[in-house]
Amino acid sequence: MNGFDRTDDAALAVLARDGSSEAFGALVHRYHGRVFAFLITLTRHRQDAEDLTQETFLRAWDKFGRYDPERPLLPWLLTLARRQSLTALRRIRRVPEEIIAPTAPEPENLSLRLWNLAKSQLTPTAYSALWLHYREELPLKEVAAIIGKREGAVKVILHRARQTLAASVHGQQCAQYPDRLPEPQRSML
Repeated sequence: MNGFDRTDDAALAVLARDGSSEAFGALVHRYHGRVFAFLITLTRHRQDAEDLTQETFLRAWDKFGRYDPERPLLPWLLTLARRQSLTALRRIRRVPEEIIAPTAPEPENLSLRLWNLAKSQLTPTAYSALWLHYREELPLKEVAAIIGKREGAVKVILHRARQTLAASVHGQQCAQYPDRLPEPQRSML
């Protein structure tokens, strides 16, 4: 692609902050997919996620003078993306699209089904925390900064989200296979 392929984020950030559109382009290329994936989980509309991804990087370019290259870039970009999506979602209210692709391989399909279940069962904040921590593998401190909560609150949010999903998955299994449950549990249905 260009000479920036092996350059670390901090060096590219310094160059971009100083006005290098090539360095900023390398950062966009590096993080576009992750920002888009995060935004599609929030909006559940491909076109909205594409538009918001572009708006996020435009906002990043405008605010790059405020970015501290000593800090990781991805959480900063995801914070901008989340703020962009919240603003957009206030303006646009749509029926969510189904994210699952019907031709997806089985393990991937199962993963997508689980993420769709999470999206339908959790609050936007809980879903964002879950996505950032488990899908993006960000540490709790960075998740907290992105969603605007304390680290302890993020731990509680994640714990409750896992409990909600476990109960939901268990409930779906009980509804699907009531004959496989012990007698006392069948009577509770």
